[in-house]
Amino acid sequence: MRKSLFSGLVTTVLTGGALMGTTVPAQADTPTTLYVRQNPSANCSDQYPGTLAQPFCSIGAAAAIVTGGQTVDIGGGVYMERVSVTSSGTPQQPIVFSSSSSSATLSGASAGFVIDGQHDVVLQNIRVFGSGDVPAVDARNSSGVTIREGGYGLNRPATSPVIRFAGVTGSSVSKTTVTGLTSTAAVTVDAASSDVDIVGTTVQGNANYTLADHTVGVRIDGPGNSYVGGRVDGFTDAAVALGPGAAGVVVANNLITGGAGHGVHNNGATGTAIANNTIKDRCRDGIRVDGASSGVSVQNNVLAVNGYFSQGFCDPAFLDGVEIGVYGGAVGRTVVDYNNAHHYYNDSPQIYAWNTPTSLAGFRAVSGQAAHDRETGQAPDSYDSANSAAPGYPDLDRTGQPRIDDPTVPNTGAGPVTYADRGAVETIRTPVVLFNVGLNLEARSVTVDASASTPGLAPIASYEFGFGDNSVVTQAGPIASHTYTRPGRYTLSIKIIGTDGRSTTRTEQVSLLQQTGTLALRALSNRRYVSYESGSGLQPNQTEPGATAQFDLADAGDGKIALFSRAVGRYVAISEFDNATLTATSILVDTREAFTMIRNSDSTISFQAPITAKYITADPSGTVAMSASSSTISTWEKFLQVNPPEANTALKAKVNGRYVSADGAGAKPLIASAPTASLWERFDVVELGNGQVGLLARVNNKFVSADGAGSKPLIANAPTASTWERFDIIRSSDGTISLRAAINGKFVSADGAGSKPLIANGPAISTWEKFTLG
Repeated sequence: MRKSLFSGLVTTVLTGGALMGTTVPAQADTPTTLYVRQNPSANCSDQYPGTLAQPFCSIGAAAAIVTGGQTVDIGGGVYMERVSVTSSGTPQQPIVFSSSSSSATLSGASAGFVIDGQHDVVLQNIRVFGSGDVPAVDARNSSGVTIREGGYGLNRPATSPVIRFAGVTGSSVSKTTVTGLTSTAAVTVDAASSDVDIVGTTVQGNANYTLADHTVGVRIDGPGNSYVGGRVDGFTDAAVALGPGAAGVVVANNLITGGAGHGVHNNGATGTAIANNTIKDRCRDGIRVDGASSGVSVQNNVLAVNGYFSQGFCDPAFLDGVEIGVYGGAVGRTVVDYNNAHHYYNDSPQIYAWNTPTSLAGFRAVSGQAAHDRETGQAPDSYDSANSAAPGYPDLDRTGQPRIDDPTVPNTGAGPVTYADRGAVETIRTPVVLFNVGLNLEARSVTVDASASTPGLAPIASYEFGFGDNSVVTQAGPIASHTYTRPGRYTLSIKIIGTDGRSTTRTEQVSLLQQTGTLALRALSNRRYVSYESGSGLQPNQTEPGATAQFDLADAGDGKIALFSRAVGRYVAISEFDNATLTATSILVDTREAFTMIRNSDSTISFQAPITAKYITADPSGTVAMSASSSTISTWEKFLQVNPPEANTALKAKVNGRYVSADGAGAKPLIASAPTASLWERFDVVELGNGQVGLLARVNNKFVSADGAGSKPLIANAPTASTWERFDIIRSSDGTISLRAAINGKFVSADGAGSKPLIANGPAISTWEKFTLG
């Protein structure tokens, strides 16, 4: 009979149905609603008839005249009163006290409701927060009391329960939150109370884990009661405690979390069904059955890290706590099976107890119980493996979901439903969205690849890609690309829909910044190019700016820039773990991806991280990951900015088809005399700012200088680039370039049709002043 009542009650509460019969209309001359209002515009008075136009000021005034079939509508405000309900309704026409405002609260030392000797009374959406030693709801010698969708609490260490049932029958608490610093129990159902069902109710306990307080979340001492679909946090003796008179009680579908006491303590109660609970992080036993208990069933529960001493609030006296413990007279009279238990690590020596703490294997050997229990902390081990024939087994889980067969999991359960899950929640797998984002700043495009996503219970039917600019694409394939019309920050949304209609959505923000150029960074510390490869940091270890050593320069706003690795499609960022190491893993530019680029007096560049005010440094070994960790700029913090296609390039004079050579390994002036390009003929075109470039000879790592302020032949002898080493590149329509010396405004000429050294003396561009790069 209890299982039938429990199943029906859960279905009603979790679907929002009423817990009473259909209300029969009151007589025409009797108002169906009495109004209580406190706001000034209401012009309330306790002498009024309680209409909306002439409301009562106090709840007590309405309670004094309310009769069956009427509702007391409580408006917003704080009511400093304790309301005594002195009349009764009927199952068809109950008395209802209901708050029409979320701000309506009963408060004060004696705040609350007293229902003594009445029946068929409903408290709906009521909030009571008392400060004295009296219950927020005190129901005595009554029946048909319904408390739903409210909040009740005590705001100081009180000696009374928050909600007390004494001699109450056929009543319920549903979808209610109970809180308080009570030193006894938050909700009590005494030995004279029966058929009281507490459903979908959260009980939050004392934050003071002093064992002497002996606090309990829900205490049940009478027969035929239940606590199902709820949640309990805290309390020093137990989250749920059942006394010797609590016969035939159901404790099921509850989530019970951290607290100093037991999870569920069955102390002498008989015929208890403890089923499908999830209990974790309790200092003492997760489930304890002791005293003269008999006929107790502990099945389908999931327990983890109970009785474990790592929690800071646990008392060292209880280091022998276990997940499931059966003690005293309960030994031999308790059924334990189909549970999952995990005591922080596998093969724990003290995960169960049969009077004495032991392992799961030892518990099986000594008790003959737990044949189907599993020692595991893995959620999938609870799937499709419960005993649906267990006492107290609920047809719905604590969220109101029905049991679902996962086709990817073998059905190892027992009873008529072999695919029910253990624990308080039936896992209904929805698709898991996993995706990779590829950015392309030059094209201002994004590619989203959701191929790694996995289906839920049903196969994937479609993918929906939202790109954050009102563009949405729905398709069967997992890869989609999109091009943006303007730079900016966008929110990607990836939704995967199964053939059963269940879906999962995941969002991610990306930055598509304005690209301002492409560069390679040549570290001055070792003349190597900075490279990034997935899984490693940035390192100056490349002789040439290959694919891994090319970066886009992007406008990050406020005078800052971002570096974008073209190889991996990610922005360079400072690691949040050490505030220094550089990685290229970001798709969103924020404070860790924004840098200030500094042009030094020698025309090198440095990067400062505004988030730490430190400079990026490059160890000359080339093996140490680069970091933003230097407080000053020295050689290690300086880089040459090179256009990748113009690195390690050669200049061929158009006038004679010969390559320009840093003759004598750079000791002699440049001359267009080489038939082929070897080391002496190789240069890096270095960006010097203001649209000007320098030519860095590979043979000696010196800049080409317009020596003598341009009056002498060009020679690669300058260690740094100053005015004599600066040139403007003029690109002609025929694919050639010309170099104009900044020092004198003259063009570099292959003098004597290439027979003489190069010199910046050409007043205009002719054949002698034209070169090709490559």
